[in-house]
Amino acid sequence: MSKTTVIFETTPEFDKDLKKHSRKHRSLPEDIEDFKTALKVAHFTDGISCESMGFFPISHPEIPEGFFIAKKFACKAIKGSGNRSGYSVVYRLQGTHLRICLIELYHKNDKAVEDFQRIKGCKF
Repeated sequence: MSKTTVIFETTPEFDKDLKKHSRKHRSLPEDIEDFKTALKVAHFTDGISCESMGFFPISHPEIPEGFFIAKKFACKAIKGSGNRSGYSVVYRLQGTHLRICLIELYHKNDKAVEDFQRIKGCKF
């Protein structure tokens, strides 16, 4: 992978989600940094399919292109689960500007699907 500079941003709601879930799983801030590296590889390296790494585009009639959900998120604090930790991350990719905005972090036990209102309200 070449030295591509990608700008990562987070929404205030994502920061709140991270703080909330970090109380239970203390490795989450470090896991997010590893996740950012995986995002760079998946989206900006030729020959790698995003879907094969667990990053899927969100297909919803009210949501524009560029929004993805990562369903294979590894959390080191959950021993033995690997990328089946139950966490999902919603993010937006603006490939022309090399920007990625992290929008939502949730656990499948807390909610079944992503918050479409939060996604639609994202202005990044």
